[in-house]
Amino acid sequence: MSEKASERQPPQEPEVILSDSALDDIADQMGLESFSEGVCNELRIAVRRYALDQKIFGTYESELKSVGADYNALKKKVSEFRAFLELPEYSDLASDLYLAALHKNEPAPETDFPEITDFERTRGEPYLLELKRLLSLLEDATDIALDNSAVPKGRKPDYPLVSLVRRLAFIWTELLNQKFSIDYHQGSGLTPAFQFVSLIVQRVIPDIRETEIVTAMRTIVSELNLKAPNPSQE
Repeated sequence: MSEKASERQPPQEPEVILSDSALDDIADQMGLESFSEGVCNELRIAVRRYALDQKIFGTYESELKSVGADYNALKKKVSEFRAFLELPEYSDLASDLYLAALHKNEPAPETDFPEITDFERTRGEPYLLELKRLLSLLEDATDIALDNSAVPKGRKPDYPLVSLVRRLAFIWTELLNQKFSIDYHQGSGLTPAFQFVSLIVQRVIPDIRETEIVTAMRTIVSELNLKAPNPSQE
């Protein structure tokens, strides 16, 4: 992370930075319909997460190591709890969960588990399977967090900015159904995706350099290409 990036002040509240009028102005500049409430909320969540990431990565390496230690401890506890659930003395835990759900009038999990019978689906098995599924997901989340908190060698990237652009890429592709690409020539991004990211990021980080946005976008485009190679996505 550059020294300039690490010294940036946390942004204002997302509702201030991305007010309804500000977002309407951005949509108008992009030639788009006004953003839906869901898109507006996701954009503000991205800004809020950027502020949190700034705190996490403010004192870079020491903070990374601290985050890594926290997630390592969390992963250990999750793994231990998953193993705990497999102990023979808790073989009837599904029934316990079912009775507790009935007592609390809690709804059954909505996840479809094709490996169980129709009868089991009406009893306690879905509760236990859902618990195990969420624990597995939490364990995967700690792995991702540990990967992201590893201290890399060489020049340190601006993690808060890259994370912000990653979230904007998700909004652009998944919620607005647009192609996320960059075609940087002679000082201009020249793609709608670049214009969208720039308009949002410049409100969050007023002193941002265009080249910083380009670098972050290229990182995310590379990630997208690794997940789903697309020769047209450059």
